[in-house]
Amino acid sequence: MAVTTQPRAGRKETETFVKELDPQIVLDWTERDVVDNYLKPIGMEFMAKPFMENHITGAVLLALREEHIKELGCAVLGDRILFMEYLGLLKKHKKDLDRSKALWSGQTPVNSCAYHENCGKYLFFLICGCCVRRVDWRITGQGIRWRKLRAGIDCCGEEETQFIDYRFVKDLELRQQPRFCCCCIGKELLIYADDKDSVSTRQA
Repeated sequence: MAVTTQPRAGRKETETFVKELDPQIVLDWTERDVVDNYLKPIGMEFMAKPFMENHITGAVLLALREEHIKELGCAVLGDRILFMEYLGLLKKHKKDLDRSKALWSGQTPVNSCAYHENCGKYLFFLICGCCVRRVDWRITGQGIRWRKLRAGIDCCGEEETQFIDYRFVKDLELRQQPRFCCCCIGKELLIYADDKDSVSTRQA
């Protein structure tokens, strides 16, 4: 039997609700969760029965396309367009979160002799770590972000944050050079980008 009931939720309020959903939580929803936490708030609880009968879980919800909604019995074109528009917002939110999620994160310099040119500088790092300015690194699906932190004893220094979008990365070069009085081999990753200037970053 075709479903023909129009949704009742206000458009602006519904869009705000969908944008605030956590896609990672949605992925774990059961069929009942989808009905109670999604269909009802967006005013499409009239689709509850076909969703339950066809086992539309949260993971399946995020994979639905318009032809699937039609197969589920939503006969009114306007309903399908609104449903897909709301679902599109949820999918976009998930995609944005996936792209911004850290694939790797860390801080330099680390407690390794390969990061230091000689024994004196390494000892200084070990004894007076609060005097060393560190850099937080975050690699995501969008690009590379790093933030230069103030040294622990520097209450007036400024922090600096920079970001390189992968679209602007032109070349990568990995260099190796002796460190720690030639006892270790340090590695330096050079990232050349057109974002602003050619940027050199260090990785060991």
